[in-house]
Amino acid sequence: MTAKEYLAQARNIDQRINDKLAYMAQLHDMATNVSAVISNMPKSPSPNNQKMESIIVRLADTEAEINADIDRLVTLKLEIMNTIWQVEDAKACAILERRYHSFKSWEEIAADLNVSVRWVHKIHGKALEDVEKILKKDIKMH
Repeated sequence: MTAKEYLAQARNIDQRINDKLAYMAQLHDMATNVSAVISNMPKSPSPNNQKMESIIVRLADTEAEINADIDRLVTLKLEIMNTIWQVEDAKACAILERRYHSFKSWEEIAADLNVSVRWVHKIHGKALEDVEKILKKDIKMH
């Protein structure tokens, strides 16, 4: 795994959580949606409760998955930050924190640091090399 892939793991989990939250919102809408159908056709004597049960089960399962993902995200972000803090260059460290912990765009990082996006990319490249060395050192220690 490259340094960039390692650092990007948190963003991937965060996106997965957001996708699952959107899915839960859809399920919740389905569960609470009440619509009347006007028709001359005879109705079933009992409503289809299995559909509602299925939606509720999916909601509970998705919520459990989200909670597990959040636990993993918190642990991973701490691990990533501990790695980032080992980078000696303070500017490089700031760029890595903003990009891989706060999930900021290159433009936002450049504005935060009052520098050009090109400069941010240059320092980021050097910072990734430093992280690569840190990761290799950590692998050797374990």
